[in-house]
Amino acid sequence: MSENNVNGDGVAEPTDSNNTSQKVTAKISEYSGKVDNWVEGALGIIGNRPWDSWLGTANKYISMFLPAVIALAGVLACLTGLITMIKNDAPFSWVMKQLFILIPVLFAMHLAPKALALTRSFVDKGESVLIRPELMYIMKVVCGIGGILLGVYLLLNFDKDLVAIAIAAIIFAVLMIICLERPSIVGVKPGYPVNCVEEVIALVLLPVRVVIALLTLLIGMGAVGGLVYGIVQWFDDGLYAAIVFGATALIPFAIPLLVYFFYLIVVFTLDFYKAIVSVPRKLDELKK
Repeated sequence: MSENNVNGDGVAEPTDSNNTSQKVTAKISEYSGKVDNWVEGALGIIGNRPWDSWLGTANKYISMFLPAVIALAGVLACLTGLITMIKNDAPFSWVMKQLFILIPVLFAMHLAPKALALTRSFVDKGESVLIRPELMYIMKVVCGIGGILLGVYLLLNFDKDLVAIAIAAIIFAVLMIICLERPSIVGVKPGYPVNCVEEVIALVLLPVRVVIALLTLLIGMGAVGGLVYGIVQWFDDGLYAAIVFGATALIPFAIPLLVYFFYLIVVFTLDFYKAIVSVPRKLDELKK
């Protein structure tokens, strides 16, 4: 059966089935466009903010107050340690050793902002990696909107054991939307890698670069949280509070250095692998 009718002038006219097919296609395209607009709007609610400048301001002020937090944590670690030793009738030599806590704290207070700047330089001063824009969009939708919906679903279960997981899922989703809507924050730009090796390297380095870009913010929040937690624990267990204060004083210096060396090892391993993979191609070029 022919899909078109022929009129008296020999011109084919569309049948009802053709008209129906065109209407269905138009409706599907219309609804598909509406879904695209809704998704873009939902991502824009979070992503279309001046996160770059906000993060820069946060890094600046955290780097300014972090030495004071470290110094206060070190003094409280020394003080709580001294009080605990005296209460437990510890030998005088042990009591005096508590004063030496302040020596590494002085180094941490001075070097922690510089260690954070050293780690951030990988993203701020390093070469940007390329990730396909189509993949970035898929990651935004799946990890962003999907993560938020998962968090809300877990919260609606009204199970207190799932609250922490739900909050973590929502925070992760928001961070992914921010970092992929503003990829310059993590040293990423939309583009097409030259080969699969480059693409794998970019995907492997993406989560590490996210951590590095947000490290100053995370360290600042962790230091303040550790200080408050130590003060609360001081009334229950002085020795445990001293340990918390000591960790709060030293971690802001130790963690950035560990991240720095970890990033170096990862990049070196990937570059070494890339060099090995490229050997056959270079040999073929030499033969030609």
